[in-house]
Amino acid sequence: MPFLRNKIVKIITIVIVTCAVLSGMAYFGSNPVQRALYTVISPVFNGIYSVVTPVRQFVTNIKEAGNYEKEIKSLKEQVNALSIENKSREDYINENKRLKELLDLKDTTMAAYDTVTARVVSYEPNSWYDTVMLDKGEKGGISVDDIVITSLGVVGRVTDCGSNWSKVSTIINASNSVGIKLSRTGDVGVLSGDASLAQDKNAKLEYLSNDKNLIKGDILVTSGLGGVYPANLTIGKIINIRSDSAGNLDYGVVEPSVDFSSLYEVLVITGMKEGYVPVDDPIEVPVAENTNNDANGEVIGEQITE
Repeated sequence: MPFLRNKIVKIITIVIVTCAVLSGMAYFGSNPVQRALYTVISPVFNGIYSVVTPVRQFVTNIKEAGNYEKEIKSLKEQVNALSIENKSREDYINENKRLKELLDLKDTTMAAYDTVTARVVSYEPNSWYDTVMLDKGEKGGISVDDIVITSLGVVGRVTDCGSNWSKVSTIINASNSVGIKLSRTGDVGVLSGDASLAQDKNAKLEYLSNDKNLIKGDILVTSGLGGVYPANLTIGKIINIRSDSAGNLDYGVVEPSVDFSSLYEVLVITGMKEGYVPVDDPIEVPVAENTNNDANGEVIGEQITE
């Protein structure tokens, strides 16, 4: 490219002339001629310096770019390592908290029962969380029909087990049913799994002894009837009520107190300890706040007719 070649030639010429002038100035020493030359040549020096300095800086930056890239990579690796370390520490703290809650449950509410702590290792291959697998089985003292709970409430019951694994049918499983009672009124009924409701991790309340008293927010606990589930274990709460055209209860939609999508450790009730007598009301459960009283104080069921 002729234009670029001419520019280079001009720069080289200026540099040569400048060097010659500097040599002459050095030869003549300090005198009026030298000072005059300084006056003339000083703007040229400044111009050359203003051009050369950015070029030199650019070359230096290119040389150091590789070092910067290595440093950035090293810093990213350190950040990733710290993130993993913090995540592990957070997981460790959460696990300790959950295990402490299970230990407190075992030593207080479940003191009359033999229990085994187990971990949830997998779910049934669907998105409904109606069946979970535990990492302990017959060798750990677990057997079919043992009840599985957490500090929040009932998970379900063991339906199958091997030497080192157990399959648990949760309370939202369509094959499962639990005798329940309303903590507010004592009315009894049956909680059943439902394939449609299970998709939202909910279950169905049916056959309530006095369905006129049912309101949204009612807390359900196990009734203890049938001898499978111990009495007064928290089940969940009523979030919706379905009724027929005559106002009779069709079914209630129950949101379990346990989040089945976030199960890690559970407590398996394997039996009653010798010498213990079942307590009639071992667990103090919350009562739904009643906001549907009429002028006479009677409960009006909040129902939805489809």
